[in-house]
Amino acid sequence: MGFEAMEVLERVYREALDSGERRLLTVAADDSLEFIVKSLANMLGRASGVSLLYCSDSLDGFVRGEQVVREFLGDIVDLTVLDFDMSEAAMGGTWDILVADFSHQMRANDIGRLVETVRGGGLVLFAIPRLTEWLSSYLKFQYKLASPPYKIDDVRQMFKERFIRSHGRSGINLYAPQDNVIMENPRRVDYRTPQFIRLDWGDKSIRVTGDQAEAVEAMVDTISEKGKSCMVLVANRGRGKSAALGLALSHLIKRRSVRDVVLTAPGLEGISIVFRFLMLGLDSYGIPYRKIYRNGELVAVKSRGVTVFYLTPTSASEVDVKYKVVDEAASIPINLLFRILGTSKKTVYSTTIHGYEGAGRGFSIRFLGRLKEYSDLQVRMVRMETPIRYPPGDPVENWLYDFLLLNAEPPDVDENLKPEMTEYNAVDVSSVDEEWLRRWYGIYVLAHYRNRPNDLEYLLDSPHHMARSLEYKGMPIVSLHIAEEGRIPSKVIEEMMAGREPPGHMIPHRMAIHYGYKSFAKLYGWRIVRIAVHPELQDRGFGSKALNMVEAEAKDKGADWVGAGFGASPSLLRFWLKNGYIPVHASPRRNEVSGEFSVFVVKPLNRDVEKLVMGVAREFKMRLIDSLHDVYFGMNPTICRQLMSKAQVPSKLSLTKSQRRRLQGYLAGRHTYEMASDALYRIVRNYFLRYPGGSPLTGEMEDLLLAKCLQGKSWQLIASNFKLKRPIEVFREAALRLIEFYRIEGKI
Repeated sequence: MGFEAMEVLERVYREALDSGERRLLTVAADDSLEFIVKSLANMLGRASGVSLLYCSDSLDGFVRGEQVVREFLGDIVDLTVLDFDMSEAAMGGTWDILVADFSHQMRANDIGRLVETVRGGGLVLFAIPRLTEWLSSYLKFQYKLASPPYKIDDVRQMFKERFIRSHGRSGINLYAPQDNVIMENPRRVDYRTPQFIRLDWGDKSIRVTGDQAEAVEAMVDTISEKGKSCMVLVANRGRGKSAALGLALSHLIKRRSVRDVVLTAPGLEGISIVFRFLMLGLDSYGIPYRKIYRNGELVAVKSRGVTVFYLTPTSASEVDVKYKVVDEAASIPINLLFRILGTSKKTVYSTTIHGYEGAGRGFSIRFLGRLKEYSDLQVRMVRMETPIRYPPGDPVENWLYDFLLLNAEPPDVDENLKPEMTEYNAVDVSSVDEEWLRRWYGIYVLAHYRNRPNDLEYLLDSPHHMARSLEYKGMPIVSLHIAEEGRIPSKVIEEMMAGREPPGHMIPHRMAIHYGYKSFAKLYGWRIVRIAVHPELQDRGFGSKALNMVEAEAKDKGADWVGAGFGASPSLLRFWLKNGYIPVHASPRRNEVSGEFSVFVVKPLNRDVEKLVMGVAREFKMRLIDSLHDVYFGMNPTICRQLMSKAQVPSKLSLTKSQRRRLQGYLAGRHTYEMASDALYRIVRNYFLRYPGGSPLTGEMEDLLLAKCLQGKSWQLIASNFKLKRPIEVFREAALRLIEFYRIEGKI
């Protein structure tokens, strides 16, 4: 590449500088990275004062291409080098130029994180090989999509093709000289820059947008007012909401308006920005503080007797602390958000509604709607619109949101629709209209509290992933994402049993590893990765109809089973059980963010598989019951009960004379629970092994017996979890009813 190529880069950079907006240029050529860094060195000159972030994959422990970048730019720019695997560390940082080499690795998650770190007037530069070579080769991430029995040659190239097609719009340029492709679309606008105001705090002034200043003021007012209150701060990515949270906390500490504050988020990475601006605000006031680290990571800041400390969302929901701040709330399950609300007096929720983290629109619909039901809660809503790094209407932001479908929205629907008015369709994602795909995906992202751009890449490129829809007049109202599993070759099964987990195959892996059913890995199954019903049509039978149609198609195509894996909540598990799915496994560990246990359910599609699945279900039930006091101690008792409802295990109740005598004393009120706990344990265990059956107990009674006798929870925990003032008396009533049932059966 010669002078013409250098001119393209210079024109694009000049356009960015003149407009105050960002510009994107992808260079596709054999020596694309070397061309980019040499051109930048030529263009910038010595000691330019420009900051540059370079990202690529690693090879033998070194970031690929780092040597050539340092050789030509090391003395010219303020250089930061990151492996793509560390891209999350870039979030919250700001650079003038991003150079990313996608020659060997490209993931949607990394693009979503890195592009938004570039300030206005800056460049986003992507290096790839010549188009013909790049589109016919496979990148590291794509190798993970080849799930046996599929091979790498079966992996699709649709995500890369979508990436190339996304160029050519205003401000988004592609230069591929060896392929005779140049997409250069100038965008000339008057110079614009983000508008800032200054907060004059203490000895220093801090630049913020008007939206940030409003958010700081609103948070201070929320914390300071009387009564139970909460604030919900929503913003697109890159609006500075985490910074506003930190500044507001520093102001509250200065005013001595708070005691200890719990700070929570899906991970420590995002929280680091809150801590950074908390300390910046304290510095501006000249207020000393102490940083507290755990395992090398900042987890708390202490100042003026106030500790602002990080807890995981689950832990934050369990502690009674007056002040709580939740960042990236859309990435946390709704039930956990309400538990956090219930254990605090002042709660601030902040979240991205479009962009990288979570399902923002789903958060708005599910969470904000339920907040209105709290009559004694003062709710303050704040929305931030102004970007902090670049002016509104930035073409690179618009490109990113369109390319990764970050702003996809569900279609408008007729609320009078009924399931029988819809039809089921297989979706060919390679040929659907872009607007239709945006509507389908807009529903899709509502189904889960934590979505990632990689979801789109899986759907487009994985040979074993499929899309389905339930439609009305050609418009999607239910979105389904399905993955084929099973049919695993014998050699791969043996490798799996030895500890190597093949990509995909979540359900066969657990059936084989946890229960020894290797034969299940040979069967052909469909796992429902995601099922999403339009938010205005939920709980009206559309999801059940979609499941029935998937099952019919799967059976018609020779599948042996349909299944799913998900973070269990009582309502979600109820949906799957109602539709005939059988629990076969629960993860032994809770998700660190959600506090949920992952549960796997299966619906057999023929009698032979039904026998096998019921065998696993009984084994799982016995394992669950005998692990409730230990591994599953933290599981919601309602979920425990639901998981046991589909399989019965033959069990004979046997009590010793001593146990019978003490049980009689308990029934007569002469003995405490502790005196007869072993006898009660045997009865309750026998009841749940045989469960379900003709039961004299309510669901709440069953949950109470399970929590006390099988999980071994303390009376204090029982009182708190079940909201009971006299838990011992309520428990005795449930126990008496169960014992009377056994007497009628002649078992006691």
